[in-house]
Amino acid sequence: MSSTEELALILENHFGVTKSESKLDSESAFLKHLKFKLSQRIIFFIRTDIDKLMQALYRIDVDDSASNEAFDLGEINKVSERLAELIISRQLKKIEYSRKFSS
Repeated sequence: MSSTEELALILENHFGVTKSESKLDSESAFLKHLKFKLSQRIIFFIRTDIDKLMQALYRIDVDDSASNEAFDLGEINKVSERLAELIISRQLKKIEYSRKFSS
């Protein structure tokens, strides 16, 4: 399983972000798609259950100062996009770390 496929499974478990049925032609397009889907879910959680979002950020181990800076952006689309970037980045680092030490 590739890192991006593993990332998609993690995001589905934590946020309910589902993979698209269509095949994307590159890894960068797939990551861009995941970022978009994740940012939409983050907007949903900001509007409906901010505590659940904060718990997920804590469980994923997103840096507090970075997430605070994201919230300081103010505008919900900017906040959600930045949080999506932070989550994806952190999860990819954890996947890489796990692979490095499990082999």
